[in-house]
Amino acid sequence: MRCYNCHCFSLLSFCDACYQELSELSLGFRELEEGFKVYYFYKYSEIKHLLHSKHKFHGYFVLNSLAKLSFAKFKDMFKIDSQITAIALDDRVENSLYSHSAILARQLKSKAIKLKFGVLHSRSKCKYSGKSVEFRLKNKRDYVLLKPINSPVILVDDIVTTGLSILEAKKTLAKHGIETLFALVLADAKQ
Repeated sequence: MRCYNCHCFSLLSFCDACYQELSELSLGFRELEEGFKVYYFYKYSEIKHLLHSKHKFHGYFVLNSLAKLSFAKFKDMFKIDSQITAIALDDRVENSLYSHSAILARQLKSKAIKLKFGVLHSRSKCKYSGKSVEFRLKNKRDYVLLKPINSPVILVDDIVTTGLSILEAKKTLAKHGIETLFALVLADAKQ
């Protein structure tokens, strides 16, 4: 087997050197409209080659390993007294593979953070990966709330690019009286 990052021989997803490098987190945040914060663990340029694996079978293992190095550590650092819910954005399983946002969200499960899947799906069939801001503005996700939520929410996705998808999800939840605390992603494409 080879390390998914450097392709050196490794029995695990990442070799020791890459594991060390990827586990040195520097939690950053980006502020979107109205001060809404999106927290991220990596710069997109640092893990771009790993994130592109999400469209392939082995991407499950790559994303799961990255989630253990980031989201799982976040849940241990995050302290809150009340119950909150983590929602994976558009967590449909496509092409009989897996949902990348659900893999990430799964690592947040704790006493304070409960997970709810199949909650917020896009009605749009467009593919947004690599598309321009203009395309994204013209082709909204048109999210629909599929399940009731009774606590404040953390939105989970893999990448924040323009922030439009996250803001649209937040607005959809707000229409239903659901408070969104912040969003949590693996990588920020603007960094």
